[in-house]
Amino acid sequence: MPNIIYNEIDNEIEEKIISKYGQWAKDWGVIHTGESCYSAAAICNGEPVGFISTYPLYYPAPLEKYCDAYIDDIEVDEKYRRQGIATKLLDMTEKWAKEYGYRQIRSWSQDDKNEALPMWYKLGYCICPAIMRGECPDEKARNNLFYGFYVAKILG
Repeated sequence: MPNIIYNEIDNEIEEKIISKYGQWAKDWGVIHTGESCYSAAAICNGEPVGFISTYPLYYPAPLEKYCDAYIDDIEVDEKYRRQGIATKLLDMTEKWAKEYGYRQIRSWSQDDKNEALPMWYKLGYCICPAIMRGECPDEKARNNLFYGFYVAKILG
């Protein structure tokens, strides 16, 4: 197994992520910073091989005063999968979210990443199939439907 280090994402790491994973990471704003956000990367030989980014997602009325930690993106390079990197990133994020005071953590997993479903189950997440209408910077994709799964876990 390669030597992986885990760091919070700073500007330098963010630029490397955008360079490696694509401009979409910047255009879609999936790397979040700030007091109520948490973003971390798995680094191998100075290059990101995975990352996770979480921010507060508020509920609609009448629950708008409540929020939970929402994992906007979690990515691991294909050749580094099944080595515990996503599990470690999720563990770090869950610990941070719990310490920050979030009661729940959740995310969305598009159906092109069904191979991750056993991991979500193993880590204690509930899974709910869902269809989401596209909301992205690409005008052509705005009316697309995305099939996938919501995942959620109560932080105890």
